[in-house]
Amino acid sequence: MDVRIGTTVDGQAAGFDTRTARPLLLVGDVGRGKTTTARYLTRWWLANTRRHAHVYAQAPSEWADLRCEPEHPDQLENPVGRDCGPGACLVVVDDMDLLDDSRISFLPLRRARTILTSHGGNSLAGRALLDNEIDCLGLVRPDHADPAEAAVLDGQGRLDWPIGTVAVIPDQRGPMDFPCHRWQAPAGAWAVAR
Repeated sequence: MDVRIGTTVDGQAAGFDTRTARPLLLVGDVGRGKTTTARYLTRWWLANTRRHAHVYAQAPSEWADLRCEPEHPDQLENPVGRDCGPGACLVVVDDMDLLDDSRISFLPLRRARTILTSHGGNSLAGRALLDNEIDCLGLVRPDHADPAEAAVLDGQGRLDWPIGTVAVIPDQRGPMDFPCHRWQAPAGAWAVAR
């Protein structure tokens, strides 16, 4: 099923195809909705209780309200999703810029649904991940666009995004999709260091 994310600059619907195991990479500047979009897709995925998600995020507490056990990317030390049934697993890495290629090799690329987020730029240059077939969506905002985004909205590409990135204006999301703050998380979903 194709889950709508937003609209391309030429007015076409853009989405995430949950029927394929082709990875989705969301790139964009800070505040463009990468985490919000990834949370929306994860929440949609988890609406089917037979499915589950493995989430690796720099701020795991932002994911604490979802039915998953988020971990920091440093904890990605073993292959993910090997023991998962077909079509039951979603793997999300919120800010793949924190991972080197050895840790990315633990992801079930092409075997399970995978969503990655990145700021783009030098952190993606020469990454082995980009040698695979991957859907890359660049998130932009039409209001308050900086010069680079204004050029994208006029149909130009960005040099700091992978070749073939499709520019997308994300749909508005509701409060359930915004990152969770630790005071909103269910009890026991985060711990305080003492």
